[in-house]
Amino acid sequence: MKIALVYRKDIDTQLWDAAIFRSRVPLVYALSDYLDALCGGHWAALICGNYEAVFPLPLKTKWGFTYVVQPKFCQQLGAFGSNQTLTTQDFIAAIPKKFLRVQLQLNPYFDGGKTIALASKTNFVLPLSEPPTYNKDCRKNLSALSKLPIEYTVNDLTIADVVGVYRDAWGEANEHVTSQDYENFISACTLLQSKYGAAYTLSAKNTESKQLLGAAILLGLPKEKDLSCNHLHYVCAGPTESGKPLGIMHGIIDAAIQMHVGNRCFFDFEGSSIPSVAAFYQKFGPENTPFYLLHRGI
Repeated sequence: MKIALVYRKDIDTQLWDAAIFRSRVPLVYALSDYLDALCGGHWAALICGNYEAVFPLPLKTKWGFTYVVQPKFCQQLGAFGSNQTLTTQDFIAAIPKKFLRVQLQLNPYFDGGKTIALASKTNFVLPLSEPPTYNKDCRKNLSALSKLPIEYTVNDLTIADVVGVYRDAWGEANEHVTSQDYENFISACTLLQSKYGAAYTLSAKNTESKQLLGAAILLGLPKEKDLSCNHLHYVCAGPTESGKPLGIMHGIIDAAIQMHVGNRCFFDFEGSSIPSVAAFYQKFGPENTPFYLLHRGI
């Protein structure tokens, strides 16, 4: 079946989003609204037939040349849809040579990694069909937090509020993320929140002092879509100065997990290849489900 390059202005968003929802593992990153906001509408796609399978191509133009570049706050893209006669490699081969540089992070789910011969990157994912088993240190931290007057609340903060907490906590370590990237991400999450209920904030506060201790943004597709499985993405989070010495992120992650235990859901930690961060995530007992790195050109 023919794979065609289609630019954003000619993409049927209804058919596009339907293809994402039909995927074996649909990821919120590939929805048209999310891509529009992150890319400023500057993206194209490889589309098979009548949207049986799709492959987004986020675009950037510099010095008159157009490149394919993974947006910030968009961990995985790649192939989506229900046509299982194709592989991710078929789509890679169909990326036009006129795009002199291609830098993409590809999901491993479309074809189970068939024929993929690419570098990969660590990504921890925790199945929530059964209660997870945390390690001893994690349980110790959660026990200490349970003795404190802490309340975990959904949507008590706005998306922009949590991005502010994240920037205060980790901004200096993420100098490559621009103010425009943050603004695009806020817009993308706000759209998902209003249209699908697919983005929410989770905050932790001291109920006595009313101090904010930490917060997170989580993304996940709505249950009413009757998806074969759903990924809940821990995509932007951080402690405040008051919450950091308490290890508050243990509590925030556990609170998010407990909200979804027993569902056809996976908690996606969004990485990490940083040893200290990876060690923290591994406390919760996840599995390493790597994604693929595609680099082509200059």
